[in-house]
Amino acid sequence: MPDDIVLKVEDLHKSYGNITVLKGVSFEVRRGETKIICGPSGSGKSTLLRCLNLITRPDKGRIWLEGEEITNRNVNINKVRQKIGFVFQEFNLFNHLTALRNVSIGLEVVKKLKKEEARKIALEMLRKVGLEEHAYKYPAELSGGQKQRVAIARALAMNPAIIFYDEPTSALDPQLIGEVLEVMKALAREKVTSIVVTHEMGFAQSVGDEILFMYDGKIIERGPPLEVIQNPKCEQAKRFFQKIHELYARQGR
Repeated sequence: MPDDIVLKVEDLHKSYGNITVLKGVSFEVRRGETKIICGPSGSGKSTLLRCLNLITRPDKGRIWLEGEEITNRNVNINKVRQKIGFVFQEFNLFNHLTALRNVSIGLEVVKKLKKEEARKIALEMLRKVGLEEHAYKYPAELSGGQKQRVAIARALAMNPAIIFYDEPTSALDPQLIGEVLEVMKALAREKVTSIVVTHEMGFAQSVGDEILFMYDGKIIERGPPLEVIQNPKCEQAKRFFQKIHELYARQGR
């Protein structure tokens, strides 16, 4: 496998009982790429991310991370997860810890860094996302956008091979979405390898290298974001992007 392929996914399937959620998903992510995944609710996007992080085991198919097959039963899942940053919809911060401790604790527990070294890295990451002055605030004292930026700083601090974002702006008020997207755009320009599940088409067009449109458990259209969003070929994608454009128009975005 070429060195520049960070993640390779081959023929991924996943079912829950009688419901088949993933029906043979395959793609690659190269180093420095931002891959956008979109599609209607229930198309399998979140399940795909959970399989890629081994939170959920796929029923069939193979995944390689930096050349190692992580779907191999003998793989050390904890070591795999150290290479993957995950930014969730709902932030998943520890409410009893400050922003600084939310970012530094993983470095101490997982990477076994000394407290002072972990604190230094955490402060640097908070600075990167524009939150250095809020380092000693608790999540309850932060806005939704600030909480999500803490979550991004936490993911970055672990120096992962790739970051997964699962609809990172969907839980935010419209006026807070921009501050999170600006941080994500800056990271994309720095060539931080990422997979972003999102409905933010402006973001997708400005920094995405490729868009994968999912429908009914499959990738049914893919290509440069501008081309897929402005001129989708399949009927399901046309309907989806039309609805997104209408939503944006109502919100004045």
